[in-house]
Amino acid sequence: MSTLQKVKKYYKWFWDVTLGGDYDAWGTSTYFMEIGGDLYARRQIEVYENGNVLFYDSSHFSDDHGMLCDKKIDDGNIEEFEISKTEFEQVWQSKTPINK
Repeated sequence: MSTLQKVKKYYKWFWDVTLGGDYDAWGTSTYFMEIGGDLYARRQIEVYENGNVLFYDSSHFSDDHGMLCDKKIDDGNIEEFEISKTEFEQVWQSKTPINK
């Protein structure tokens, strides 16, 4: 495994816009992402205001609700949202997604 693949960072940010359409009632959301050293998302959690939770990773890349972010994340633009691995893992272990 290369050094880049070993380096992971974790981020959390609040998205204050609803999804609209059929999902508008879900409300706003909080995103959690695990980003690999290559700056691509490895795992993603979406926690919505109404309690719905979505998980995405390599074993569940996409579904009718959305998908794992497939764009390279410029960590210079989101460094203020960095959280600990412990905080990310606590959410990953404690939430039950509706899409898995």
